[in-house]
Amino acid sequence: MKFLYLSAAESFYEAGGAVIRFLTEHALALSIITASAVFIFVMIKVYSAVRRSQIKRLKYSRGFSLSGVFEGEHVIFRETITNTSNLPMLFVDVEAYIYGELALEGYTGLHEDDMQYFISRFHLMPHATVTRSRKMTAKKRGVYELSTVSVFQCKTPFYIDAPAKIYVYPKFRNVDEYSTPMNTLIGDAVTKRRLITDPFNVSGIRDLAPGDPFNLINFKATAKTGGRVIKVNEREFCSGRIFMIYMNFQPPTDNTIPTPRYNAIMEETLSFAASIIRKALYDGYKVGFAANCKNITGEQISRFLPSTGVGVLEEILRVMAGMRFDCAMSFSAMLAEYAPLIKDAEVYIMTPYVTQEHDAQIKAYKRRNNNVVIFNTGR
Repeated sequence: MKFLYLSAAESFYEAGGAVIRFLTEHALALSIITASAVFIFVMIKVYSAVRRSQIKRLKYSRGFSLSGVFEGEHVIFRETITNTSNLPMLFVDVEAYIYGELALEGYTGLHEDDMQYFISRFHLMPHATVTRSRKMTAKKRGVYELSTVSVFQCKTPFYIDAPAKIYVYPKFRNVDEYSTPMNTLIGDAVTKRRLITDPFNVSGIRDLAPGDPFNLINFKATAKTGGRVIKVNEREFCSGRIFMIYMNFQPPTDNTIPTPRYNAIMEETLSFAASIIRKALYDGYKVGFAANCKNITGEQISRFLPSTGVGVLEEILRVMAGMRFDCAMSFSAMLAEYAPLIKDAEVYIMTPYVTQEHDAQIKAYKRRNNNVVIFNTGR
């Protein structure tokens, strides 16, 4: 037994001596390694602390390539981030939610209307700016606003205000057969455009198109684009008729149309009206629009007196994008309100049904030399 104890003690002393000899022989190397480890640990802590303060100095913005698109069209969604610090910022994860109705290319969710959660990872050098683009498809009419994004630091979110807004207009469709005024004739032929322009009145500004004369160029608007896009004035027309389009969102009192079917009818009707307005304004006519429904802005009725120009089109389409299918006013009352203001016009009445009160108003419009066309959208 004593022999065993002595052997164990000798082994312990030998091991201890070996460790001491190793530490003595490699003292310098071990000191360097230890100092390096401590230095790296301290630098990581310092970098984390600096990163925590510098990450709040990140500048992030996002937006869409177009302010509005028709349902089913594509739009580019752009993110721009800038590192304003003197340190590189690696693994910056910007997290956000996007409406499912604005479908990101390549994104797969459980349902089409799910909110899309995605992360954009950036590696930023000092004072570097990175722009990233994604393709989106506008799948449903509406007004979509984005507010904030989050950047995580040590599992703690830091929120950045990054507002973005886009209008998705009703789906565009071909309406050539309906857009020509029936009362505008030149000889025996129907003209699709008023040919005489007013040289003194400008209805808007647009991009240069083939065939535009040199005297239409708006040099001030062109200069604002840096000369990349030539802008021209859009002249008003001296003569011609106007369009006035009415939409009835008042459901029938007998409830013969189920709610899902009624909503589908109204959506198709809105698409039809938007397409007519777009075509008529592009052809140079004055267009007015009125609908007895509520809007997301709080307005109880949407109304536009006849006017012309690209700006008018955009204003009407934006209102259409935010329409709710809730009736705010009797359709007969709306027709009666505008009857004294509309004369010598092409009046389009879009309604899922026609009552005796509607008939009385239609006769009043015809007495003012208006050509009235009724689209029974409930069929």
